[in-house]
Amino acid sequence: MPTAATNVKHLCADGGRAFALLGDSITFKAEPEDTDDALFLFEHRMPPTLSVPAHTERNHEAFYVLEGTLEVEADGERYRLGPGEFLSLRPGVVHSLHNPGPGMNRALTLVTPASQHARFFSTLGEPIDDPTNPPQPSGPPDIERLQRVGRECGIEFLPPEA
Repeated sequence: MPTAATNVKHLCADGGRAFALLGDSITFKAEPEDTDDALFLFEHRMPPTLSVPAHTERNHEAFYVLEGTLEVEADGERYRLGPGEFLSLRPGVVHSLHNPGPGMNRALTLVTPASQHARFFSTLGEPIDDPTNPPQPSGPPDIERLQRVGRECGIEFLPPEA
């Protein structure tokens, strides 16, 4: 793993620290230590029908779809992104993510500043060796822990709609 003093970082396909969280896999590509906290780039693999609930963040976030379909609801609008499409969000925008299927969604996500978002995934996620096959959750998520760690990392999950 490169140190903060490394000027060049190269990862092979599917390389980088990987974590499973709520059935998704997150593979770190450019980490905060690599970029002096300027950016965090990760590959997000989301199986069909899975979602990330509505939330806000204190950082900028952008999505670039590599494979499949990613639905992003942001600021009251729904965007259906396919391969090659890009969407950028400013801090504070309420948004949620969903893979309507039928196949896997793979997207690159860029976040700046970096460290709090990376901390969220590394704190809550389970380290995995194979990001192409994330394990399924063994039970329901600990929503209180998810919300608490999220708040500590500048991510505020909204209460579910009734």
